[in-house]
Amino acid sequence: MKGETCVICLEETKADRMFVMDKCLHRHCYPCVNQLVEVKLRNGTVPTCLDYECKLKLSLENCFKVLKPKVIELWKHMMKEESIPLAKRIYCPYINCSTLMSKTEISRSNKSNDRACIKCSGLVCIDCKVPWHSDLSCAEYKKLHPDPVLDDLTLKLLANDQKWRQCVKCRHLIELNQGCNHMTCRCGYQFCYKCGVEWKKGQVTCPTGCPRTGQGYFYDGE
Repeated sequence: MKGETCVICLEETKADRMFVMDKCLHRHCYPCVNQLVEVKLRNGTVPTCLDYECKLKLSLENCFKVLKPKVIELWKHMMKEESIPLAKRIYCPYINCSTLMSKTEISRSNKSNDRACIKCSGLVCIDCKVPWHSDLSCAEYKKLHPDPVLDDLTLKLLANDQKWRQCVKCRHLIELNQGCNHMTCRCGYQFCYKCGVEWKKGQVTCPTGCPRTGQGYFYDGE
């Protein structure tokens, strides 16, 4: 079967291993589609066509057959996130779980604000969204833990060692893996990963002159 060259990686690929974008009909190889979709999802944005300046939004249904299982699960997770209003989202605060829940699905009749995680059964305070603190009020707990994202000393040291950036708006940690220094946090704030300066709307390059290289993804400190 005759091959064709993917315009992203410049590798020759069999025609039946080229993904055709819905509606715009742009063609790219399966590996590039997987990489693009994963990076976009980790940045908290809806994947769009890989073609330069094409803004066509992709759908999971359209891409399903070419995506790896981990990317499909990541997309489903983002869809679940978007289906839950921000004020009602709760992530299990226990490091080995982090399951996404809504206040609605774990609601109960009594007035106590402790709830059990639907996956690990760990108790969670639905007001603070932290492990249950029965001996402390929410105000007392927050006073003792003013910055829960970077409260753990080990995490602080790891973040410094790995040169992770923290979003100044929502305080989530972001790790740059490869690709573009232009970061868009899931809260919507945009900045340059290398120097930290805000990336204004419509800007093509970093205002301080940093090269536009690297692709970033989130280390969610919650």
